[in-house]
Amino acid sequence: MLAVRVLLAIALLSMLFVLARRYLLPAIAHLLDKVDGDLQHQTEKQRLKLASHLAHLLPAVVLISSAEQFFQYWPAFRSAVHLALWIYFYCFAGLAFAALINFATTIYSAVDRQSNVPYLGLAQVLKLLDFIVVSILILSTLLGKSPVYLLSGLGALTAVLLLVFKDTILGLVASIQLATNKMVATGDWIEMPKYGADGAVIEVALTTVKVQNWDNTITTIPTYALISDSFKNWRGMQQSGGRRIKRAIKIDIHSIGFLDEAEKQQLMQHTVLQPFLITEIAKELLQQPHLTNLKLFRCYAKWMLQHNPHINQNMTLMVRQLESNEVGLPLEIYCFSADKVWANYEQIQAEIFETLFATLPLFTLSTFQRLGGRQEL
Repeated sequence: MLAVRVLLAIALLSMLFVLARRYLLPAIAHLLDKVDGDLQHQTEKQRLKLASHLAHLLPAVVLISSAEQFFQYWPAFRSAVHLALWIYFYCFAGLAFAALINFATTIYSAVDRQSNVPYLGLAQVLKLLDFIVVSILILSTLLGKSPVYLLSGLGALTAVLLLVFKDTILGLVASIQLATNKMVATGDWIEMPKYGADGAVIEVALTTVKVQNWDNTITTIPTYALISDSFKNWRGMQQSGGRRIKRAIKIDIHSIGFLDEAEKQQLMQHTVLQPFLITEIAKELLQQPHLTNLKLFRCYAKWMLQHNPHINQNMTLMVRQLESNEVGLPLEIYCFSADKVWANYEQIQAEIFETLFATLPLFTLSTFQRLGGRQEL
C-alpha cells in the first residue's frame, strides 16, 4: 500500500513539474517581460532564472499540503517526506529571492546609470541575509527546533563567526554607511593615493570597490577602507558650475617698476592690449602718477578672465599676489572653467597662460627662471 502511495506521489510530482514547466514558467516569464519593458535583452538571463525558481515552488506547495492525506497511515515516512519537501521549498524560495534581487539590480543599473546609490553592495547584503535566513530555516527543520531557538544558540559561536566573516561584516557596515551618507557611487571620480587609485568607480560591491584609473588599469579597494581612510571624491566638482583653475606665474621681482609716460604710450601701440586699454578701468589706471607695470598687468589678467566665455563668471574669480620667495613673486590666477571635461579644461587653462606669458614682456615684466637653456652666465 505504501509503495502505491509513493508511486502516486511521484506521479503527482511529475505532473506538477510538467505543468509548471509548460504553463506556469511561460506565464511568469511573460509577466516579467511586462515588468522590464524595453530591457528584455539585458535581463533575459535573470528573468528566466527567476521564472524557473518560482515555477519550482508550486509542486512543493501542493505536495506539502497533500502529504498528510497520502501518507496518513505511515507517520515516519510522512515526516521524512515533509522534511524533504520543506527543505526543497526553502531552497527554491531562497534562490527565487536571490534571482529577484539580480533581476531588480540589472533593471536599476540600466535605468539609472548615474545613480549615487551603491546598489551592488546593497544587493549583496540582501543576498547574504537571504542565505542566512534560508540556512536557519533549513537547520531548524532538520533539528525540529524553532528558528528562535537556533538564533539564541548562536551566541556561543559569535567569536568564531566574527573571525570567519570579518571582511564581510566590515564590508556590510561600510556599504550601509556609504549608501546612507552617499559617500561614493558608481561613476564618481575618486583619488586614494594609499591604494594607487585615481579614476572612475566602476563597481561598489559588498567587500570591494573597483576603480578604473585613467591609464585603464583597475584598482581594487576594500570597501571598509573608504570609511577608515581618507579619499578625495570629485563628484562635487562634477555637479558644480565649474572646475577650478589655480596656477601662479612667478614674476621676477627685478622686472617690477613704475611706468613712465613713454612706456604708457608704447603700451597703446600693441594691438593685443588695445581692447583692454580703452576700457574705463584701464584709462583710470593710466592716469595714476605712480602706476607699476605689475598692477597694470594684474588688472589686464583679471579683465581677460572676465571676458573669457569659457570661464564661469558666477564663481570666484581673482588674480592675487602670493608671498614672495626665492623664485620671485607668485601672481596666482584663481577662477573656474565652465567646461569640466578634462581635455577641454586643460585646453582652456593652457590658452589662458599662453596668452599671459606672451603679453608679460609688453609690460616690461619677466618671469623667474633658473639659469639654463638660452641664458648665459
